[in-house]
Amino acid sequence: MSDLHKVLIKLFRTYKRKARCEFSKIGLSEGQPQILDFLVKNNGCIQRELADNCKIEPATVTCILSTMEKKKLIYRSQNSENRRILNVFITDSGIIAQKNESNMFNNLDELCFHDFSKEDKTGTINLLNNMIHNLEGKDTNNK
Repeated sequence: MSDLHKVLIKLFRTYKRKARCEFSKIGLSEGQPQILDFLVKNNGCIQRELADNCKIEPATVTCILSTMEKKKLIYRSQNSENRRILNVFITDSGIIAQKNESNMFNNLDELCFHDFSKEDKTGTINLLNNMIHNLEGKDTNNK
């Protein structure tokens, strides 16, 4: 039981390293995939919504969005009701990048669960979700 943290850290680092490598192959960097995922479902949202929902600092979101705008994955437009607010929209290129990113994560998940039965895959996801629930329920700093 005392090795759980070591296994989880190794899993997280390995998964993140693989994902980062795959992101570079499709022209994305960290932070961009979750923004694209959110924009597909919430096109035209404001930057604050992106920051809150993606759990990214507002200044970091601004930086990521600037890079994404240069790549023509998104565009920003002034809000018609409040000129200080920018709405963020995904472009056709952004939609294609999000589909590529989604496929990449599906492939990475398949790699993780290679030779797992469907029951083992479901059981593993349930166990990890239970651990998250246990930690979130007992973490007094996040309440």
